Amino acid sequence: MLFVDKLVLYFNLLCFNLLIYSTSDVVHAQLLQGIPSTRVKQVAYGKTIAVTCSPDSTTTAIDLKWYGPNQYFPASNEKYLIKSKALMPLEEDGSSSRIYTEPNGNRLKLIISEIQSIDTGTYNCTGRVTNIPSSWSFELQAFVGLKVEADGQQILVHGENSKIHCSVTAQPPPETSWYFNNNYIDTQASSRYEVVTDGLIVYGVGFGDNGTYECQGTELTTGDTDKKRITVKVVTRPVMAVAPVNTTGVQSRDAQILCSVNSVPPPTYRWYLGNSMDYGAEVGTIADHNRYRPSSTDGTLTITNVQLGDEKWYWCEGRNEADNVFGKAFFEVQMIPTFERSLNLNNTETREGNKAIMICQCEAKPNPKMRFHRVGYAAPYVNGVQPNDSRINIYEKPSSASHENQEIIPQEVVIEIENTTPNDTANYTCIAENSAGRNETTMIIIIQHQPNFDLTPPSLLTQCIWEEHPRNVTVLLSGFPQPSVSWARSDGKQISPDQTAFKQYFEPYWENGRRDEWMANLEINWEVTKGGIQGQYNPVGNYFPKASNNLGAVDFTINVVEAQLPGRVGGLNVTAKTAQSITLFARPPVEENCIPVIGFEIMYKLHGTNDVHQIALFPLDAGSSMKIDNLKSGSSYSVLVYARNERGRGEYSNSKIIETLQSTVPEVVSITSSTESLSNVSHQVVWEMPLDGGEPITQYLVSWREVGATVWNSREISSGSLWWTIPNLQPDTTYEVMVQARNRKGLSAKPNPPSTFRTRPGSTGPSAGRFSNLSLSVEIHYLVIIGVIGLFIILVAIDMICFCSRDWGLLACICTGTSSSPKHPVGDIISLDGADSVTTAGSRDPATHGQENKVYQ
Repeated sequence: MLFVDKLVLYFNLLCFNLLIYSTSDVVHAQLLQGIPSTRVKQVAYGKTIAVTCSPDSTTTAIDLKWYGPNQYFPASNEKYLIKSKALMPLEEDGSSSRIYTEPNGNRLKLIISEIQSIDTGTYNCTGRVTNIPSSWSFELQAFVGLKVEADGQQILVHGENSKIHCSVTAQPPPETSWYFNNNYIDTQASSRYEVVTDGLIVYGVGFGDNGTYECQGTELTTGDTDKKRITVKVVTRPVMAVAPVNTTGVQSRDAQILCSVNSVPPPTYRWYLGNSMDYGAEVGTIADHNRYRPSSTDGTLTITNVQLGDEKWYWCEGRNEADNVFGKAFFEVQMIPTFERSLNLNNTETREGNKAIMICQCEAKPNPKMRFHRVGYAAPYVNGVQPNDSRINIYEKPSSASHENQEIIPQEVVIEIENTTPNDTANYTCIAENSAGRNETTMIIIIQHQPNFDLTPPSLLTQCIWEEHPRNVTVLLSGFPQPSVSWARSDGKQISPDQTAFKQYFEPYWENGRRDEWMANLEINWEVTKGGIQGQYNPVGNYFPKASNNLGAVDFTINVVEAQLPGRVGGLNVTAKTAQSITLFARPPVEENCIPVIGFEIMYKLHGTNDVHQIALFPLDAGSSMKIDNLKSGSSYSVLVYARNERGRGEYSNSKIIETLQSTVPEVVSITSSTESLSNVSHQVVWEMPLDGGEPITQYLVSWREVGATVWNSREISSGSLWWTIPNLQPDTTYEVMVQARNRKGLSAKPNPPSTFRTRPGSTGPSAGRFSNLSLSVEIHYLVIIGVIGLFIILVAIDMICFCSRDWGLLACICTGTSSSPKHPVGDIISLDGADSVTTAGSRDPATHGQENKVYQ
């Protein structure tokens, strides 16, 4: 019975406890509190909140726990238990949990960071205080707080309606204000601006809109304020200024594709390889990209060492912060004609009379125009049968050869010659030309034929030899295969190659481009004497070269004669003479000789003396007129002339006595200077040196006067000068001027009429003084006044000197003659030509070398 009573008692106690825990605030004693203590906490999204659960200061709490939202009593439901940060597992991204607890002695802090909408609800803290269960809870409410978000660097597009982006959010909705360079933007007063939810629209953007903008948000209920500063740059959209155009490049050369884009700021450029519809891969990323050199500044794409595979579509992109723009062009690659040795480039060789065929092949893109040109002919052959030689036919055709690039089809040109002759042997140039360029190669047609001496010109049929002069006897011949040449003398004896008296040479003579032409030489080295060569053989006579090959042989004859010295010069005549020179004319000797006269030589001497002079050779190509200079006037000379050829000089002409003319005054002097002066107060006279009349010129006399005047001014000038400047002239005035030359015989004649010149006006003359163009001006009046004052001071000074030295005044000095009479008269009279008189002037000039001015009347 006792056991049953105890069991009933425990059951009653259990029920009582369950009743306590099942009644919340009524049963749970309010022994816990929150710090802060508000039961409803309103926090902005993204913020962090910390709430501490704590007993009062006089009690102690144990087993404190925080439970999250949506939990139901009893509080022991562990599903919503918030653990300590140290015990919380990491999130999937490796970060810590946003909601956790931190014990702090007798307290437990709840931390909720970066609040989100799922975090809202009731949070409950439970524990035991003095062994009595207790709890405290609060409700978390989240709202949108004031937030201003914007990029610090933005752009506006010039000429458009463009937006500066700025997001201002809050709950309740905030107020947004804008500032430009610290000045408030009143959207009510200006229609250029409009505030929208996500920013500020600027209408008709101009470059003046560059600057700093400020986006400011204000939450009116709380007074919260936030702002962002934004630096705005006005840009223009890229515009294609020079669009890429289809371009042609040449293989192995460099090429450029142009592209130019206008924008502010300047764009950056990129180039792409693609097709007509798609810009494809950037050139810097493809194989062999080092050959592609895009410019980042001016848009030009340079392709170096162009290859056939570069033939593609190329895209140019110009980009800045506002936009980008594309342009495309097709790049065509051409190939200059090339002649590969692997192609058919064989020379042709056939016998005379047979048909010759020669083929020339080349590779090119696009297909070339091909033709043949015989070396030495003025113009290439035309394709087809030749109008002037129906034996020759030329035609083009595609080749059967192939190229690794299927777009390139080798081409060939064929030349066919019927009934060939030796004259068909020549170098033939194969020419291939297309829009990429021109190329050519030389091929050879050789016609086999027996030798002949047709190439030897008539001038070589007779050849010269003389004493101690080795001579090459030369013949020219043709033949193929290469012929051999043997020589025989006029007595019929063969000249063997090992004979020391003769040397034989044989070499190609391909000056005309023919490979069947040859030159044979026989060098004769024996001394020529009247009795023959070493008493055995006279080299003068006929020589017989013989040429032969497997197709035949031919003989030829060369006549070797002894060269003679020139004969006597005939027809020696005097064609002109002066006081110091003689000019002669001579005719070459009239005679048969194998070497020509190449000129004359002169020997002369003053008649009656032994002082012989010799003048070097006068070449015939300068004519047969010869001049002897630097002779004495009025003197007789003995003159001999002889002709010279390659062997030596011939007989003297008969001696001729020739007398030079008597010396005279110099010829009339010719003035070459301009008739318009460069100055208004001076003039430079320039003249030519005249013939001196057989006597050296010692000086020049320059004379000048105003037109209409009777008096000549003059100045004597050294003979070493051919110019002089006349000073002290009047502006805008015409003068007469003449120059006379003087030698031992006297002055040259006056020119008739004299030359004239005119000085420049005073206002523009480069050497005019300050007052040279003033007439009755203020400056002249000032100058006169200054002159009068200066003259007065000079007279006063002279008067004082006279008084101090002689006790006389100025007037007494003048009247009694304070200075002695001049030793010379004012003018010296000299004779010019019997008509004029000369008065000496007082001025001097360094150019006269001490001579005095002369004044002619």
